[in-house]
Amino acid sequence: MSSANPGLAYDNTPPFSAPLRFLLTAPLFGIAAGLVLLLDPSALASRWTPGALAAVHLIATGVMLQAMLGALMQILPVVAGAPLPVPRGIATATHLLITAGSLGLSWGLWQGQPPLTLGGAALLGIGLATFLAAAMLALLRAPAPPGQGRTPRDLRLALAGLAVTAALGLLLATALATGAALPVALPDLVNLHAGWGWMGWGGVLLASASWVIVPMFHITPAYPKPVVQSWTPAVFAALLLWSAVMASPWQGARLALISLLCVLALAFALTTLHLQSRTRRSTPDASFLNFRAAMLAIVAGTLATAVAIVVDHEAAPVIAGVLILHGGFVGAISAMLYKIVPFLAWLHLVQAGIKAPNVKKLSPDLPVRRQLRAHSASLAALLAAALWTPLAPIAAMAIVIEFAWLLVNLSRVVNAWRRAGGQWQQGPRKKVQNTV
Repeated sequence: MSSANPGLAYDNTPPFSAPLRFLLTAPLFGIAAGLVLLLDPSALASRWTPGALAAVHLIATGVMLQAMLGALMQILPVVAGAPLPVPRGIATATHLLITAGSLGLSWGLWQGQPPLTLGGAALLGIGLATFLAAAMLALLRAPAPPGQGRTPRDLRLALAGLAVTAALGLLLATALATGAALPVALPDLVNLHAGWGWMGWGGVLLASASWVIVPMFHITPAYPKPVVQSWTPAVFAALLLWSAVMASPWQGARLALISLLCVLALAFALTTLHLQSRTRRSTPDASFLNFRAAMLAIVAGTLATAVAIVVDHEAAPVIAGVLILHGGFVGAISAMLYKIVPFLAWLHLVQAGIKAPNVKKLSPDLPVRRQLRAHSASLAALLAAALWTPLAPIAAMAIVIEFAWLLVNLSRVVNAWRRAGGQWQQGPRKKVQNTV
């Protein structure tokens, strides 16, 4: 960490177990998604197959949501100066509810069991409501931290985007379970749900974390102020306008707003790639390279989304989804996990007054580099399977290997923390400086 990041409130860090339970659960859902594709090889034939819906939700509500909530457990108190009340209690309740909800929702979608789909969605909703209430309360109480720009504002908007995404998902689950009438056509509501999840929740949270993490860990210049100031409000404005015109006959307005969202996604990814090209690192590590690959996947996925809008072909939206969800979000999350978990292990050792090993010793680069190559291989296999479904079992096994390897590497960090003297019941904390 660099002294270029003043104002980070390390003393607000929650207990290690609070974020860690989310971060270690995320790879398990990735393994489950791979197993679904292995048992249901026709899943990639269309975005609407039960297997595809199950796998997408295992990644979105399992891998992504678990990892993002775990990261927020750390980001909110340290970056936004907003420590959650009773963090262990909030973490335990939220983790149990969203884990059970994700499994129930995904299984219900896969096996065509609407009551289970609705029950899983309800548990997810309760878990998210618990976390959102605690997070919003913490943010309302927090003073504006110096030196962190627009990150606290963007975190608030990311949580609002998560709330909208969850509400739309609960509405869809209710309609599937009860046959209730919808305000718009089912495909349009699914697109809204996916759009808010892609940009309003995942995109805004990734960006708000990147404002801090990319300059800090990748040793790059800061993001340009106009980008940081205007990107998130522009995303929300476009999403709100798109939602408003969804029930209207104005096809041109819909297309224009979807195009604007694609332009905004490209702007974020291309800006990040430009900053990475100006890194002061002499030798970029594996996490740096994988984050760059994730940004390239977001660029490709956004362009594929634009193609899918105008080309009527079953494979087009599947390819776009694979690139954005697996290549972009899973790639970026994996890269961030390899920075966040070792840093947290180091930080908690230092706060316990223990001489901590270097972060590179807690997480050596070679195993990380090999696992991230497995991620690239699984992405290539998924894209090939989207074009020719008989390749689906190969892609499925590649996904299982990728996430199992990720879990092993993260577990090694935790074991190294324990060997160095880390304890779950931490005593009085030592003050940590803003430099490493």
